[in-house]
Amino acid sequence: MTAIAVGTLLAPVGPPAASPAGAAVVVPSLGSVQSLYAQDLLARVNAERAVRNSAVQPVPQLAVDPGLAAAAQAWSAHLAAVGTVQDPPLSACGSNPGPGQLCELAGNTGVSGNGFWPGDGSDGMENAYMVSAGHRQNMLNAGYDTVGVGVTCSGGQAWTVELFGFTYGELGPAQSRQAAQNAVEGAPVPAGPSVAGTQTGVPVYCPGQTVGPNGQTTGAGGQYAYPYAVPPVPGEPTAATQDPAVGIAAAHGAGYWVARSDGAVAAHGSAVDYGSMAGQPLVAPVRHIVGTPGGRGFWLVGADGGIFSFGNAGFHGSMGGQPLNAPVVDMAPTPSGRGYWLVGSDGGIFAFGDAAFQGSMGGMALNAPIVGLAPTSDGGGYWLVAADGGIFAFGDAAYLGSTGSMPLNAPIVGMSPARNGQGYWLAAADGGIFAFGAAPFQGSAGSLPLQAPITGMAAYTTNGGYWLVAADGGVFAFAAPFAGAG
Repeated sequence: MTAIAVGTLLAPVGPPAASPAGAAVVVPSLGSVQSLYAQDLLARVNAERAVRNSAVQPVPQLAVDPGLAAAAQAWSAHLAAVGTVQDPPLSACGSNPGPGQLCELAGNTGVSGNGFWPGDGSDGMENAYMVSAGHRQNMLNAGYDTVGVGVTCSGGQAWTVELFGFTYGELGPAQSRQAAQNAVEGAPVPAGPSVAGTQTGVPVYCPGQTVGPNGQTTGAGGQYAYPYAVPPVPGEPTAATQDPAVGIAAAHGAGYWVARSDGAVAAHGSAVDYGSMAGQPLVAPVRHIVGTPGGRGFWLVGADGGIFSFGNAGFHGSMGGQPLNAPVVDMAPTPSGRGYWLVGSDGGIFAFGDAAFQGSMGGMALNAPIVGLAPTSDGGGYWLVAADGGIFAFGDAAYLGSTGSMPLNAPIVGMSPARNGQGYWLAAADGGIFAFGAAPFQGSAGSLPLQAPITGMAAYTTNGGYWLVAADGGVFAFAAPFAGAG
């Protein structure tokens, strides 16, 4: 990332350059992400300017000019095409400019580097610009009141361009603002004061971009908190607008996936981003995510029994489009991964692939609905758990205890088998954990104040630990590595 064309108000330069020859064409499917990224980046810059604005030192908010925006986007696409950061062309305004002509005075260009810039929105580009004196001077220069921002997502990176200027004829007021700023803050403008406030929104990332030190990748939205008070961008995902997290699945190594009801999947730690159903039309919400036996893929299961396979997870059939007596709430794979069971809230079981039907609670009177399913280690049986903690064992699954007769502070929301198949854990909505058989108790979140209820759990088979996930994407790790919330 290099500071470029650090402008002054003593030498106004010309109108936006035409789209450079050979500029890459923005993929239409990425257009909304790139636009959102640009809006978010501008919001961050204007937040920095707002904290420095005062009666004695006016620092106007930057307004977007369509011409500058088009030029910035074209140059951003060009940078992505050539694969390197280059200065944009800045030509003179001319000897006799018109009264409304826009003068383009300075520009910033950069690339995310497919990495993580901590504590900043728009994947950290604004922070990366702020630590460079030249970039920062361009962004905070009180003389400028007009901007164009371009973003091109390419190869998991964000190629960004910011072009700054003002309308010709406004040179006097612009020089006055810059002089006041120079007198108060000096030139270049220092990084302080720091901007602080209430978190609003979440950063925006390019698809496939690495956004965390754990190697996590994401689509259009990330989950790292803003340290600044920034108006949320329309369409930007926030904690209030994101669909709830509905499950967590263990990946190969020390990682996991977190799924949301809209089919979005966040990969953490060693988990590979195999894709998701985010943005796709769903007949019914996703109810759970289940990893393959080797942790190199996963299935999503919908409330209608629809199955979506990713990575090395095979599709072996589903109940999608079939009439159901009750919604599907969970699924479990066979040891081979070449089959799976689905379970409905009424206890009905649906077996696919090499999964053998061992019985069900369908048609039986239940004190509470079924909420989870766990297989035995050899695939010869399975357990069902109800919201009151009642356990129903089928095939070679041994009954090892339950909370069916115990008063609970919160309902059971799921279960997971121990790695040796000789036990199981039950997880409650308040984070309470109940361990039975050979499943070791490694701790719980039952005594913690939770921002959102627990919705799922997954076992860390390496050492008998487990993870819990809450509806807001919070992850709680017990004798298991924590690799981020999702």
